[in-house]
Amino acid sequence: MAIRARIGLVTIAFALAGCNDRRDPAPVPTPQPTATPVPVTSTVPAQITVTTNEPFYSAKVTGDAVFLSGVDQPERRLTITDRTIAADRRSWTGRDTGGSITVTAIRSACQDDMSGAPRDFVGTLTLGDRTVRGCGFTGTPAPPPGEAAATIPATFVGKWNSDAAACARPATSTEGVKVTPTEIVFHESAGRVTRVEALGDDRIRITADYDGEGERWTATQTLWVVGDRLTIETDGRSISRVRCPA
Repeated sequence: MAIRARIGLVTIAFALAGCNDRRDPAPVPTPQPTATPVPVTSTVPAQITVTTNEPFYSAKVTGDAVFLSGVDQPERRLTITDRTIAADRRSWTGRDTGGSITVTAIRSACQDDMSGAPRDFVGTLTLGDRTVRGCGFTGTPAPPPGEAAATIPATFVGKWNSDAAACARPATSTEGVKVTPTEIVFHESAGRVTRVEALGDDRIRITADYDGEGERWTATQTLWVVGDRLTIETDGRSISRVRCPA
């Protein structure tokens, strides 16, 4: 009986020892805050034109598309499907049913190898397995050395509208015209002036490359000013606007 009592006490002692042998759970690592990516800024703008010579191509990047044109080729609109950005460069890949193009622009001095005109960007166009080097620019490109830039005279520069009432409410008017030394801006289109020819006192003929409503075209227009009224004639049709106060 005594032996059984001792065995029972030993069993209880082991059981109690097992109950007290509790280990603390492993510490759960504290989640570290995720670093917010720093946005990459670039010295190359998001809209740019890259041109090449031999063969001649012009690729204009704007919005979500690349507009590609060449000698004796219809203009193509390629939807941008990929973009990369770095501190001194950008590239865009556009695609259409005819294939793809990759436009790359690097912030570095460049000289047009045909005209000698200076440019602010080195550019390349990759079409299929062929890469062609050229130059890139924004706005109105610089003219070749010794050639004056196409500039609209100060007589025509200003804001013009259908009448004084429309001048007073420019935000609600769709007939306003803004003329700068290098551009003509209408309600839904803007033309970059590439050529200005003087025809006499207060009369000029210009050539401008227009963008508007997803389309691009080139127009030759005659402008003249009489008093405070500007007339713009395009393909035999003319509009007349009065000068708005500065």
